[in-house]
This record gives sequence, C-alpha cells and structure tokens, in this order.
Amino acid sequence: MALASNKTLIGITGSIGSGKSTALSIFGELGAVTISSDVIARKFTEPDSPIKEELVSIFGTSIIGKDGTIDRAKIAAFAFTDANKLQALNELLHPIVRKEFLKFFHEQKEGSIVAWEVPLLFETDAHTICDFTVTVSLPKDQNWERVRARGGMDKADFERRTASQMDIEKKKSLSDFVVTNDTDREGLKEQIVIIIKEIQKRIQK
Repeated sequence: MALASNKTLIGITGSIGSGKSTALSIFGELGAVTISSDVIARKFTEPDSPIKEELVSIFGTSIIGKDGTIDRAKIAAFAFTDANKLQALNELLHPIVRKEFLKFFHEQKEGSIVAWEVPLLFETDAHTICDFTVTVSLPKDQNWERVRARGGMDKADFERRTASQMDIEKKKSLSDFVVTNDTDREGLKEQIVIIIKEIQKRIQK
C-alpha cells in the first residue's frame, strides 16, 4: 500500500552493476528528490554507529579496526558467504533503514516526486509503499563486466551477491517500468524521460 500523501514515490531496483545509481541521478536531474538505501545503510557502519554492538555480535570483533572503524568489506565477505549472517544483517538493517527513509520522505514538500534506490526493493516488500517501481536491467555478462571494470569485487563474490537477490527477470515482471541500460548514459536518460512523463500523466489524472 503506497504511502498516504500527495507526494509520489518511485522505487528503483535492479541487479548488481546494472546502473541503479546512475538511473537515480538521472531521476534527480529530471526534478525528482533522490535517496539511496545503500547510502542510508552506510551511516550505520560509521565509527559512531548506534548498532556497532549488534554488528559485532553477528560478525565478531574482527570487523572493528584498530581505529574503531567498522570494516564494511569484512562484513560483506562474511555476509555473502554465510546465509545465516546475511539474514541476521538484513533483519538488523532493513527496519532502521526504512525508518530513516520514511523520516526523509515525510520531510519532503507536498507534490514532490521522490526516487528511492532500493537494491532489495521486492525482497523486503519496500515496493508495497511505492506508487511506481522501476527495474534497471542489463544482461548478466554485461553486469559482471561493469562490476569488474570498477574493481573491488571478484567473480565469485559477484556470483554470490547476485544469487542472494531475486532473479532479475522476476524483478522485471513485478515492476511498473523496466529500463535497459545496455548503451550509454544518454540512452538510459531517454528511457527515464519517457517514464517520468508517463508518471506525471498518471498522477495528474
């Protein structure tokens, strides 16, 4: 059930490396207010994280560096090789990230279009509070090429993370709109312009 307000919420998802963040930035260029669940989640792995103790209880003290910082890479390595740890992390993070997002959403002015990037949009039922959903799609081999090019993840890690998410075809089937990010930024923007126009047309009815 979409949030009761005269603001419009667009949930954006896709597979790893598909270009969700690029799509989000384009929605911003086209007038939407933008926010990313990943960016919110990072706040909770800062040195002064209010959930540091809970993270240590799940992953152990090795995730804390000598300077007190939380090693996000170690958390990811543990989580994506242990289904129980991944589930525990998701159960810890998703409710507080949702709470932070809702606070942000309610602070926006009436009539706003808010674009919200959520990697696990359907897996966490976040789509149920959205007015519209968009999946950014890319063939899996191209996903990997883009992830590999930006570095920081090997093929096995990519495969594990991809396997932990809903199949992209299922995401596409559940979405109101699908964009294919297989050309360049301008090609992606052309598709998003069409989506924005269609959404504006629907909300004006």
